[in-house]
Amino acid sequence: MLRRRAYQQLLEWKRLKTKQGLLIMGARQVGKTTLVRQFAQEQYETLAEVNFIETPNAVETVSRASGAADLRLRLSVLAGVEIVPGKTLLFLDEIQACQDMLTWLKFLSGDQGLDVILSGSMLGVDLFNVRSIPVGFMQSMTMYPLDFLEFCEANGLPESAMRQMGECFAERTPVPDYLHDRLLDLWYKYLLVGGMPDAVQTFVGTSDIHAVRNVQRDIYTTYEYDITKYVDNPVERRHIKTIYEMIVNQLNAQNKRFKFTKLGPNARFAHMQTAFDWLGYAGIALPTLKVTEPRYPLAEHADSSSFKLYMNDVGLLTSLLMRDVDVQILNRRSSMNYGSIFENAAAQELLASGFELFYYNQGNIGEVDFLLQDALGEVSLCEIKSGKDYTRHNAMNNLLATRNYDFAHAYVFHDGNVRVDGKFEYLPIYMLSCVSDAATVRV
Repeated sequence: MLRRRAYQQLLEWKRLKTKQGLLIMGARQVGKTTLVRQFAQEQYETLAEVNFIETPNAVETVSRASGAADLRLRLSVLAGVEIVPGKTLLFLDEIQACQDMLTWLKFLSGDQGLDVILSGSMLGVDLFNVRSIPVGFMQSMTMYPLDFLEFCEANGLPESAMRQMGECFAERTPVPDYLHDRLLDLWYKYLLVGGMPDAVQTFVGTSDIHAVRNVQRDIYTTYEYDITKYVDNPVERRHIKTIYEMIVNQLNAQNKRFKFTKLGPNARFAHMQTAFDWLGYAGIALPTLKVTEPRYPLAEHADSSSFKLYMNDVGLLTSLLMRDVDVQILNRRSSMNYGSIFENAAAQELLASGFELFYYNQGNIGEVDFLLQDALGEVSLCEIKSGKDYTRHNAMNNLLATRNYDFAHAYVFHDGNVRVDGKFEYLPIYMLSCVSDAATVRV
């Protein structure tokens, strides 16, 4: 079974909660259900699970409850398990099909004293309103595909090796060659496999990239089916589907910013905003907003109408490229343009590490791939380089030379080893996850 770092968050919720239930959000196929079942097996005597999509009469059964005690009985019947406070984990899955459960949470976790985890795929902008939950009765977390370190662990890299990598990052010293080569090899495999649990498990079990691609195609098809299933308006449904299918081509363009003209001669952001929001809330695309000023707080300087869209999983991205890309990536062909692939993987890593996604682009300065805002409110520059010219970063140079701007770090991630040159920190691409808490790793 794959080990997930999110498991620790579940342990912390169980240890620290008083009357709070836990809402786990995230895109389909990222491993929410599997993780909760593992957690229940290891931490509770019994699991009472109700899936509001797979159990057709569950929504009606819950909606007829006359009170908290009656609801508990009804859920017990649906799950086929006696629900005992302190001994049973009540797991309510796919709650987007039963929004009443969010309202009932106060009575289940508070009045009834139950340990309750709710899970739902974020399918739609207003599918459920988290703010309708009474304050103090819910914690929330979001799950993502496996990040690179989780992928490394699944492929047998010992924890001691990952600790040594973290130490090299903290001390800004080169990673030993044998470990650097192993981590780079895993990084390029990660570009193909990505972090979807089924794809990773298939790769670990078979080492067959064709089998992995079959899994990824099924996931992509599921996402497209969800658009058809959960979006009633046919015009909006067409917009969402068109935008989702265009992500790959937009990323391969020289300027990766999403161009509305590609959607049609009369396309405007105002007409498409709901479609973009839907993809972001569903967790199947990663919007990265342009900021007009690289200052804290970045969100206040973001232009919501100018952005890039990345896939939520780099493996899904590469599965949609031409078939010979698999061999080229595995052989690290220098003739291949890895730019969009590296950037997509970087966006995925940074989001999983807790960063909001922003980039900077001004005509007289240039473009910086990502701006990172840490827990102290400090802003760092982050460039993702896939070629040998990784020391060329004119936009970063221009920003560092601009008066009245102050940056904590100037990171350049590439496929070489650690090197520091003045203000610039050249780091291996696989160290992206090491900046997850920039406030604690500064040296």
